[in-house]
Amino acid sequence: MTHDTQAGQSRWAQVRRIASWEFNRFVKWKQQAIGIVVMLVVGALSGSLTSLVKNARGKDVRVAVLGAAQLGFPLPAVDGVTWMSEGYPTESAARDAVANDSVGGVLMVRSSTAADVVVRKRAAWTTNVERALTATRQAHAFASLPIGEAGRAELLAPFAVTVSTATLRNGATDASSRLITGGILMFGILVLFNGFASLFTGITGEKQQRITEQIIAIVTPQTWMDGKILGLAGAALAGTLLFSATALALLTALPKLLGNSSFTMPGMPSEILPLLVVVLVTLLGIVMWFSFMAAIAATIDDPNSSPRSALLLIPVLPLGLAFTLMSRPDTVVAQLLSVFPLTSMAVLPIRLLLTSVPWWEPVLAVMLLAGAAWSFRRVAGTIFAVGILMHGKEPSWGETWRWLREAE
Repeated sequence: MTHDTQAGQSRWAQVRRIASWEFNRFVKWKQQAIGIVVMLVVGALSGSLTSLVKNARGKDVRVAVLGAAQLGFPLPAVDGVTWMSEGYPTESAARDAVANDSVGGVLMVRSSTAADVVVRKRAAWTTNVERALTATRQAHAFASLPIGEAGRAELLAPFAVTVSTATLRNGATDASSRLITGGILMFGILVLFNGFASLFTGITGEKQQRITEQIIAIVTPQTWMDGKILGLAGAALAGTLLFSATALALLTALPKLLGNSSFTMPGMPSEILPLLVVVLVTLLGIVMWFSFMAAIAATIDDPNSSPRSALLLIPVLPLGLAFTLMSRPDTVVAQLLSVFPLTSMAVLPIRLLLTSVPWWEPVLAVMLLAGAAWSFRRVAGTIFAVGILMHGKEPSWGETWRWLREAE
């Protein structure tokens, strides 16, 4: 066996050991289990309180009515409102009753299409009264039209439009695919934001500890950085998976316990290949962004005071672009952003959902993402190798660029 092969095996063994140490440092299974139990208990209590508040019914509001005959239709039933059609013959008497808090308000009908409501202070029930009067008037007017039941049903029937996806190539457009793709995209975003804090802590913390210089004497800075990226990304994946599984359990079980309609898992989509592409792009995007942020963190001396910590918000920009392009997925801009490494993780899944995507776009996006992840990890290792020797100051962007050029 050659020396290069032995060194290669030794290096990857070191990477796995560092990654395992970083993973176990941030993933504490006992604490994770306790967190899940606490989340389930809090979710159950929240669901119970929500159901209690939703089903709670207060005392009905007494509302005096003047001029009800001008409506031309009976007063509608309004939840939480009791109509008082007698006892207040004049507007003055009704207003005095409101002022004395004898009634909650007064409805003064001016015509079949307008009325005034007088209350002592702003009240939520007035909106319900307006909606009920509008719906009742519309139903009464519709019923008075000289047409039969069949004619009314025809007028109310929506225009039937059936969308066929048979002609769309590589398009995951069925309902299950939309739901699953959206879930995968959201999962990837959660992994990023769940792991960036530990990534910054893990890398910048090492720079502040003198013991790191002794470790770097044993393993190369690139090996150290590779292990950190893999371990911290794995920790973020594990934490997000546990959170997602707990959230799904709550969505499925709590509604059944509370007697409501429960969340049902989507069935198997009709097209699997687009979803596999989305999964691959998401995983590569996670590695790429962790490598990118590792390079940024390697330039930071103290994350508590460095303005570069604001760069954690960079991954939000592609997500915003993806939602902006939802109404314009066929534009050249959308096509370019779907293969550009910094945006493809968010934009390509949206294009796969909404339009026909040529086969070469996912292939190119995957290749560029893999290349970007590889490049960023090399950049992170190079910056870390020099930055670990600096204390008390952050390198400027000019110095960082000079390090990268000299390392080539």
